[in-house]
Amino acid sequence: MDLTAKCLVARPEITDPLFKQSVIFIYEHTSRGTAGVILNKPLTNTNSRELCLHRGYDAPVPQEPIYSGGPVNTRGIVMLHTGDWNASNTLLVNDTFSVTSDDMMLYRYTQGDTARYYRFYAGVSVWHPQQIVMEQKRNHWLTVDLDCATIFETDARNLWEVAVGHSAQATMDRFI
Repeated sequence: MDLTAKCLVARPEITDPLFKQSVIFIYEHTSRGTAGVILNKPLTNTNSRELCLHRGYDAPVPQEPIYSGGPVNTRGIVMLHTGDWNASNTLLVNDTFSVTSDDMMLYRYTQGDTARYYRFYAGVSVWHPQQIVMEQKRNHWLTVDLDCATIFETDARNLWEVAVGHSAQATMDRFI
């Protein structure tokens, strides 16, 4: 199954603190591996204003949360956003979602030039080609489609419960 643009929802058995009750948006799923960002783990020690200041942009931007995207390259910042915006290295995931990770995105952010929906993530989550297959066989993850409004408007503290509900509804819809 192609996981691109789908969300992985951690089952209750997952006890690893980073992935426990996580919802992960998969932006790349190829024969070389799988990559995504954890949607619902806001960092408590930084925000978008501090990020911009740290990168040399002194602009009056809002103090929006930065999320822990995963354990790989935690100093790198990626932006998951809607497809109505792009920068020099934007990866178009599908017609709805894109991912960008260059400094130009931060400069444009400081200028008020953003997508309709967006969030910043420190780090990413990655799996080697067979790792995600094995984790799915072990029933570590539910797989669900979530729309922009659900991903970007749902409070991160509630996203796991909302995603579980979407997965349950999708399962019921297949049988009814």
